Amino acid sequence: MQNTAQFLLQDWFNITGRGLVIAGQIIRGTIAAGDFVCLNDEVVKIKSVEIGDQSSGQFFIGLILEIENQTPILSLLKKLKGENFLILTATAVN
Repeated sequence: MQNTAQFLLQDWFNITGRGLVIAGQIIRGTIAAGDFVCLNDEVVKIKSVEIGDQSSGQFFIGLILEIENQTPILSLLKKLKGENFLILTATAVN
């Protein structure tokens, strides 16, 4: 996998029927569905990338994660709020 972007975690929430969303800003690079977010030792696939509005008129990027058991990730997110994360793209090996 190749490091292609960096993401600043500002918050997280659940959307019923869609899953866990980590919200924040892209610091550098581009992020697409199918990329992976690296949360310390946990590597989680990004199901969807969304843009949302905050009440202040600012916008945020929401990364909907492809994850079945959220419990270990939620406790990790509490510790890592305000941190930057690497975004990885799977690269084909010939």
